[in-house]
Amino acid sequence: MQLTIFDKLLIFVLAVLLHWVLAINLGKIGQRANLKMGNWGPVITLRTTRGLDLIDYLARPRRFWRLAITAGIPVVIFGMVSFLLMLILLSITMMRAPPEPSVYTAPRNVLLIPGINQFIPLVWGWLALFITMVVHEYSHGILCRVEGVRVKSMGLALLFLPVAAFVEPDEKELFGTEDKKAVASRSGRVRILSAGVIANFVVAVIAMALFFGPVIGAISPHDRVTVVDVVPNSTGDLAGFQTQMILLEMAGKKVDSLDDLYENLLTGRQDLTLLQGDRRVDLTLQGPSSRGVMIAYVFEDSPAYEAGMDPGLIILEVDGTPTPDWETFRNTMNTTREDQKVAIETDSGIYHLRLISNPDGSGTGFMGVGFSGTSIDAVCVNGVIFQEFPASSFLAALRDIPGHGLWGLISFMALPFTGIPGFTEMGFPGFSGWISSFFEPTGWATLLGDKIFWIANLLFWVGLINLYAGLFNCLPAVPLDGGHIFRDLLHLGFLRIFRSEAKAEQVTNTLVAVMAWLIFSSLLFMILAPYLAHGFGT
Repeated sequence: MQLTIFDKLLIFVLAVLLHWVLAINLGKIGQRANLKMGNWGPVITLRTTRGLDLIDYLARPRRFWRLAITAGIPVVIFGMVSFLLMLILLSITMMRAPPEPSVYTAPRNVLLIPGINQFIPLVWGWLALFITMVVHEYSHGILCRVEGVRVKSMGLALLFLPVAAFVEPDEKELFGTEDKKAVASRSGRVRILSAGVIANFVVAVIAMALFFGPVIGAISPHDRVTVVDVVPNSTGDLAGFQTQMILLEMAGKKVDSLDDLYENLLTGRQDLTLLQGDRRVDLTLQGPSSRGVMIAYVFEDSPAYEAGMDPGLIILEVDGTPTPDWETFRNTMNTTREDQKVAIETDSGIYHLRLISNPDGSGTGFMGVGFSGTSIDAVCVNGVIFQEFPASSFLAALRDIPGHGLWGLISFMALPFTGIPGFTEMGFPGFSGWISSFFEPTGWATLLGDKIFWIANLLFWVGLINLYAGLFNCLPAVPLDGGHIFRDLLHLGFLRIFRSEAKAEQVTNTLVAVMAWLIFSSLLFMILAPYLAHGFGT
């Protein structure tokens, strides 16, 4: 029985409730036995005082820390405003046109939790998340000591798995009470609260600089032929071929290109050696092979669309003229004209259509199909489609990301989910799995061998998760760091306007509460909108 989205959500809620009961009981046991264990709602907390001496030691250059964090506060404010505006714009867009439920809108993938989010690998994701949490919380602790605020303990928070690290300052000294003034000034408190976000941004910048610099520079491409599609129930499917298999050898000879593959297939039955993950697989392939160009997308209301052509089809001939590669296909289409009837032979049949005028104004015919620009030429045999993975172009596109400024930063943040358009579908997981087979170490990394990919993956995920953690904590919603910073900045502003502590506090509390409600309701809306608009499916 296949579970619906609603069933999965119900199971998740029940699991959280059971964990909540466990957390409450463990918290009571911890209090009775005087253990460093407690709970905050369903979250189990484990505390220790070990490591506090290190925080005191690191906080010694107080002037340096004050200057460094003060210089970074404008970055925090910029992140607060920009991320808030992005959140509001996304909410408005989803209100106007809620997306269909998909892998990208699934609740598990909205949460950036490794192992739960299917785009974030478990091992690299948790390692990067742990580094992110330690950096964030230790920075808070260091600035607490710089500003004279006592740190009571540090520890881990668990919700099924470790979900956060924390440093626990003395809140009475940090925020003050009705009877006692805070030890830290408002400017000092802003520095303390900003420290974690600034540290995350600094670590993200360092990790990204290393990833896109010396590490990517020590990786060279190795173009290889790969299986991009297998027709269900075809001879190739029954023989065991699967997508993302990489072709290594035919009859014991190395295969480097589609030309090698096609020429060998013309001689008849062939024994192939392929790479599937880390495993070598021997399979047999026999039958008539054909070459053509693979369609990446079909324009709506075009002749191809009306004829029922779909992305993934391989065009073999245009009106009897073979089109084994992109150049031949383009030259053939340049001889056609508007209103011309043509027969398009593909790997799944012949389509008859009437061409329209080419939008480029050349006067040639246009069928309404597009190509990826990187993977066009293809070989099809017995339902198995082969293409060359353009590793060189892929690596060049990856290296080019930092050169696009703000758009490059957005592209980097989207990499795990969207990948590089035209190269990878369903995101870029780093140099792991099948994709690492298309690359090899070079230069200074030659001695490291495949371990260069470990370094690349660690830097990639550390940079990405630190960036996301910093931006999320910038949001002006209590209990996030940005919420407390927002409160202090508002209070200082209103105090200058009203000249009354009580009035400034009253207006500040109201606006902070409204902002927190706006942000968390927007986040909840973005998770539920696709299902509220289109219903709960499987």
